Amino acid sequence: MSFKEKYGISFLALMSVVFGVFMAILDNTVVNVAIPKMMSVFSATQDEIEWVITAYLLVTGILTPISGFLGDRFGQKRVYLFALALFTVGSALCGLAWSTDVLILFRVIQGIGGAMLMPVSMTILFSMAKPERRGAIMGIWGIALMFAPALGPTLSGYFVEYLDFRLIFYINVPIGILSFFMVSATIPAIKGRMTEKLDVPGFMTSLLGFFCLLYALSEAPTDGWGSITILSLLVAAGVLLAMFVAIELTSKNPMLDLRLLGRKVYLVSLIASSLLSVAMLGVLFILPIFLQDYVGLTPLQTGLLTLPGAIITGALMPISGNLFDKIGARPLGIIGLGLMVVTTIWMTNLNVYWTFGMIMLIYMFRQAGMGIAMMPLSTAGMNDVPRHLISRATALQNTMRNVAGSIGTAYLSTIMQTETASHFLTYTARLSISELQHVHMGLAMPSVFGATSASQVQQLAGVLEQWAFQQGMKDAFFAAVIIGGIAWLSVFFIGRKKAPVGVEAGGPAPGHMAVME
Repeated sequence: MSFKEKYGISFLALMSVVFGVFMAILDNTVVNVAIPKMMSVFSATQDEIEWVITAYLLVTGILTPISGFLGDRFGQKRVYLFALALFTVGSALCGLAWSTDVLILFRVIQGIGGAMLMPVSMTILFSMAKPERRGAIMGIWGIALMFAPALGPTLSGYFVEYLDFRLIFYINVPIGILSFFMVSATIPAIKGRMTEKLDVPGFMTSLLGFFCLLYALSEAPTDGWGSITILSLLVAAGVLLAMFVAIELTSKNPMLDLRLLGRKVYLVSLIASSLLSVAMLGVLFILPIFLQDYVGLTPLQTGLLTLPGAIITGALMPISGNLFDKIGARPLGIIGLGLMVVTTIWMTNLNVYWTFGMIMLIYMFRQAGMGIAMMPLSTAGMNDVPRHLISRATALQNTMRNVAGSIGTAYLSTIMQTETASHFLTYTARLSISELQHVHMGLAMPSVFGATSASQVQQLAGVLEQWAFQQGMKDAFFAAVIIGGIAWLSVFFIGRKKAPVGVEAGGPAPGHMAVME
């Protein structure tokens, strides 16, 4: 039996879609390791350079909702090719950027394309794959979802250290071109099948609401949570998002079909996978800063530290997909998320004295947990949705995941920066000279208390900054533990394995969801 006969889709067609998604997701984390380098090249602060990441995540989050409408209106293949072309062009422009502001602008262009790649690719695969084989197919697709974020730092580290950091963007160009022609040749055309107008009020309220929310979270460490600007943004976000929910629940043709949240399994899987994205992307933003700026690792060493985790994730994704087809999502989610929570608890004690091998080992187990849990949870939710609503369900799922990831990055970064500053002020204000000596000696620094030269004062300030950062990072990781714990508890409500909606257990597979030309 051929691959297509077994799974309903040819292997080449599957890989053509995976390549495009892999490229888009890789770009989420390939930038992380290059952050210190870009700060130096563009003379940017951490708050400024953070927008290179959060702008991309925000744009993908707020534009993903319209992917379901566009795919249904113009055809999934056509929209996918358009998104792939736009992402490739945006990547080339990012490589040409000459300032932080220009780079952020080009990342927005990238994000517009990236916003549609993931949900449309899921719709294509769900429409072509046999329902009883969706777990296996989405497990292979999930290699891109989980392997790319882990591989990104290694690739980025090599480019930054030995070549040019701009290659983290240029590398997308040949991959994008190859994927474009592969998709054109292997994926059958899927006709558009709806004529409803775009839900403009829903689109505008979601766009403005999510922007206000993320901007407030990003700027709060600088302006202060009590500032008029931050409070105004948070109030505006609350009002706009409340309007968005009201519009979507009452509209005949909503941009995001929030009524899908009434399906229990879909809702639980959405909560769990979104919280998992927060924990994953937030930590991936913090860890490279700590490893390079405080441990002293090079960009390549930072990337190599994450490589074994990437390999494990890639190996586990198709395995977990096949296991899902047999045993369902709940046992896999309990094991995977439980492993992620335990390893994150260990990471709350991360400090400069941990060895390279110790950090790498814990990171490997953390990535293994994510590789076990992510795709079974997502696929379980999609199987709970009727076939004619698949495109809307993928749009909602990816919207929540992208927005959660962008908010998670901003939120954990905010905790780290705010708590670091707070701890530093506390140490300098309250510690006595004898206590400062104890801290100083405990960090294995040469004595500087024999004199009071300016260089010695600066050295001591550096010691306190290091300690304050470690405490701020610990607070951020502790928040990630709580988020992961909530996701773990939610899995218990996902229910036992059942056949996809519209498919009787052991019965014949229904026809394809989409209308093929």
